[in-house]
Formats: sequence, C-alpha cells, structure tokens
Amino acid sequence: MDCKVIPTIVMCMFIFLPVFAQKGFYVSPNGNDKATGTIDKPFRTLVRARDAVRKVKKNSGDIVVHVLPGTYELKEPLRLDQRDGGQDGSRVIYRGSKDGKVIISGGTAIRGWKETGQKNVYQAEIPKAMFRQLYVENHTAIRARFPNIGTYLKTGSWDLDNQTLMLSNNYSTLQTGSNDMELLLLQSWAESYLRIKTIKPTGVGRPQFSVVTFQDEETKILFNRPYPSLLPTHEFYFENARGFIDQDYEWYHDPGSSTVYCKFADQDNIAELHIVRPVLDTLVILQGTLSEPIKNISFENFTFQHSNWIYPSQHGYLNAQAGQYNKSSKPNNEQFILRPPAAVYLANGQHVEFKGNTFNNIGSTAIDFHHGTSSCSIVGNKFTDISGSAIAIGKFVQDEDTEYHIPYNPSDKREISTNDIVSSNYIQRAATVYYGCVGIAAGYTNGIKISHNVLRDLPYTGISLGYGWTPLPNAMANNLIAYNDIGNVMTMMNDGAAIYTLSYQPGTKIYRNYIHDIPKPKLLGQHIMSGIYCDEQSGGNEESPLIVAENIIAYGSFEMIKFHKPGIILIKNTIHNQYQKNGQEIIGKVGLLPQFQYIIDGQ
Repeated sequence: MDCKVIPTIVMCMFIFLPVFAQKGFYVSPNGNDKATGTIDKPFRTLVRARDAVRKVKKNSGDIVVHVLPGTYELKEPLRLDQRDGGQDGSRVIYRGSKDGKVIISGGTAIRGWKETGQKNVYQAEIPKAMFRQLYVENHTAIRARFPNIGTYLKTGSWDLDNQTLMLSNNYSTLQTGSNDMELLLLQSWAESYLRIKTIKPTGVGRPQFSVVTFQDEETKILFNRPYPSLLPTHEFYFENARGFIDQDYEWYHDPGSSTVYCKFADQDNIAELHIVRPVLDTLVILQGTLSEPIKNISFENFTFQHSNWIYPSQHGYLNAQAGQYNKSSKPNNEQFILRPPAAVYLANGQHVEFKGNTFNNIGSTAIDFHHGTSSCSIVGNKFTDISGSAIAIGKFVQDEDTEYHIPYNPSDKREISTNDIVSSNYIQRAATVYYGCVGIAAGYTNGIKISHNVLRDLPYTGISLGYGWTPLPNAMANNLIAYNDIGNVMTMMNDGAAIYTLSYQPGTKIYRNYIHDIPKPKLLGQHIMSGIYCDEQSGGNEESPLIVAENIIAYGSFEMIKFHKPGIILIKNTIHNQYQKNGQEIIGKVGLLPQFQYIIDGQ
C-alpha cells in the first residue's frame, strides 16, 4: 500500500468513529443530564437519554438505554415519536432491571402529616391539586365512602320528569361541609360516578326520605340514555366526604383548602410510610403518524406507577360499555363516548413491544394501543391494582362525534390495530374503581392474538372483544382468543362473561381457554352471567364463521355459553369438566408461557 494513503484512511476512521463508538446509554436517578451517558457518567432523565439516542445512527445494531434502579418521578410525560425507534431491523431498547426496582412514577410524595385530634386521622397540606387516588405503600387507599367497603345502599325510585332520585332514608346531613360528594351507582354492566348537587329531606313530619339531584352534565346523560336502564332498585354508596373517614386507610381530599386527610392503622409509623398522590394521567406517550409510524422500540423491566385521572371529579363519569364512558346520550339510544387515558399510550406504531413490566397503582387504564398499531406486543407483564382496564387495544368508535353503534371501518386501513399480540400477561385486581372496565378490552381489531394470559379478581368481564352491536362489515376479522386462564371474574357486575364478544367479526376464534371459579354474584342479581357470551350480532359468515371450540368452562352458577342476537357461529366440543377428553391437555397449556411463569411465582 502506498504510505501516502495511510494518513487519509486513519483520518477517515477518526472522523466516523464517534458515530459508532457508543451504542448504548445509561440513566440513573443520581446522574447528570450534562454528563456523557456512560455507565460511570450516566444521564439523570429518560428525556436526556431519548435525545442522545436521536443523534445515533439507527440502522447499525440495537441501541440500549440502560435505566439503573431507582424512582424516576416524571414532571411531564415521556414523549417518543418516529424519530426515536430503530431502523432496518435494529431496535431501540429501554431496559430496566428484572428485580422491578426501576420505577417510573407519575406521582409525588406527601410529607408533613400532622394529627387532627381524631384517632389515627392525620392531615397534610399540599399545593392545590385534584386527584382521585392516594397510594400508601404501593396500595390504593380507600376514597372515604358511606357505607364502608362490602356494604351498599338501595335506591328508592326515580322521578324521570323532574330528573331526581328518591332515597328511602334521610341522608341530607351527609352533605354538610362537603361540596364535592359523589354517588356511585351500579347499573348491571356499568357504573356511574355522579356528582351530587343537592340532597334534601322530604316527607310529612319527621323526614324519612331524601331527594337527590345531580350536576347538569351527569343529569343530561343519566336520564336520557335508555341503557343501562334505570331500575327501581340499584345498589349505590356515597363517596368523598371527610365525615365518612372511619376505617383504616380511608382518605379525603379537599382541593379548595389544599388539605388531605387519611386514617392510618395503629401500628403505622407515619414518618416511614411512602404516601403518594398522583399527578400525571399519562407517563409515556409513543406516537407516530400513519405515514411515519414509530417503529422497533421496546420497554423492558420497568414498574409504571402512580397515574392520575381527574375527569370524573370535573364532569362525572357514566360508563357506557367496557369502560368507554358517555360524552352525551339521547333517549333513542344514540350514545357518544370518550376513552379513558392510559398510563402508557401508543398510536401509529409498528413492532413496538412492552415486555416484562409491572403496572400498579394506576388511576385509569394501564396500557393503551389506541390505533394504527401493527405487529406490536404486550407480553409478559404484570398488572395489579389498576383502577380501570389493564389493557385496551384498537378503536371502539371512529371518533368522539361518531355514534357508538356505527361500525368502525376506516377507508385508510393503516388506522386499524392489526396483528398485535397480547400474551402471557398476569392481570389481577383491575377495574378496582371503575367496576365496569375489563381485564383486556379490544375494540375493532384485526388479527389480534390474545393468548396465554391469566386473569383474576375482576368485578366484570375478563376479555372483551368488539364493539358496536352491529351485523355490518367493519374493521374486525380473524381475531384469536386462546389458551387463557380466566377465574374469579364477574365478582360484582352482571351482563358480562369471562370472554365477551360483540358484532360481526368473521374468522374470529375462541379456542381452548380455561374458564373457572366464577362466583355467584352478591350484587345486582344474576342477570346474564356467562362463561362465554356472544352478545349482539357476534358472528361471521358461512365461509368464515366465528368459532368457539374446545374451551373448558367449569360448571358453576352461571350460563356456560350465552348467545344474544348472534350471527353465524360454529360451536365445537365445549368441555365442562377438566377430566373430559382433552381437558387435562388443555389445562396443561393454558396460562403463562414457561419463560414468564416467574411473574406468578414471584421469582
């Protein structure tokens, strides 16, 4: 080689070396965003790491952001877009530690608790804020209620002309000193948080009854919509008044005075308790565009905690179906719905993956793949203590101005959530506040695979697939619900099932799921409790029917398979006892795949 050429080559290598020198970055709660992002000089924030990744060439191997143990309190959501994923098969991976000690928090700690004079009830002053959850040592405290957990009151009668509720007791004194008290009403498959305007005593002589009026927003919806129906008797309770605090870990917040109250247990050392109020509705937002989706990005081994949702405190909340709540309604059953926020939100993404994460202390939905998702996955995650649905995926209506019976069938098929995977997730104690939410809520999806999940302790449906109550062609087709282990669901609400479907969806298959231990409901009667419920217009066509095959539905105090106005459905070999043919084989294959069994075992 001509020696005159060598210096030129060396210089070229020197020029390009910095581009490839670092294919990963480190983040630590004790880091510095002015540092270089190496293991000995880590960044402080995920935003700084994101910005560093943007400057690295994306098609020359995976880029890993190593997030070191600790709590990362977000002041605003982490936002990622089409600039932030991998290219040409390479991935950008945000990776925490498998011990679950990398916490992404949307809340802030409350300190400075002082005694109030009432036994074990303390108060703390905070900046003016609004929140509906209080988290004490990773558990959601009880928003002060009357009567206490496990007991309910019964409605009296409805005055539809005057749009009031009559209660068979004098509850007028409950509202004393509380301007933001709510009534939680249970209606079959849905619940409503209704802000109370007035409670007035009525009756001759000593008042024996109360007349309740609600704020205008709730009133216009509640008395207009025919479904869920207003029946003579519904279970209900009151919530959010300081006077209701009489049990351990009940709390009340008065946003007007910036004071929060909580009753602790005798053994608690208040100074040592970690008490958090949520601030952010959403912690992480991944959003591309239809033309430029966010691609090839992973989040692994994080704990997402402490999300907020204050809409019900500002407007009330009336669940229409599966947690999609009413924006407005009409007496002819035209209903318009909104979608709850999620702690993690994705729209317009391809090959985006959430694996090995934990979601708990969540104020609404935990993770939402909203629309425009393709070959994205939610795999091997744990969900506990979720106020709303654990997982939502796919649109339920085109937009908030589209009536909810109109089938979603966009002209641009890129909008449809297609070929996504929801697998090997452990979902326990979701819908703890918004009782009509579900474990996995899938709207108009195409080719989704919901498999090998374990679902436990849900007040309503385990897996809900479809929307619209329509026989018309729509975006849904070729969905699969298979090898899921679903037990102890439908513990509170009714008109639902372990697996519930709606509308025309040719090629959908419900296959080899294990459904068991659905208890006899203590509330709301026994109206339509099912193992599998193919509700209005569920079905396919002669060439491609909806198939329900080889599911184990253990005997119980519920209907095994329920059909209501179905389309074309093919039923094969329902198993009612695990010792029937194929029973043991199926049970051996349901639930988490072996590599994710540690989620349940706690290893």
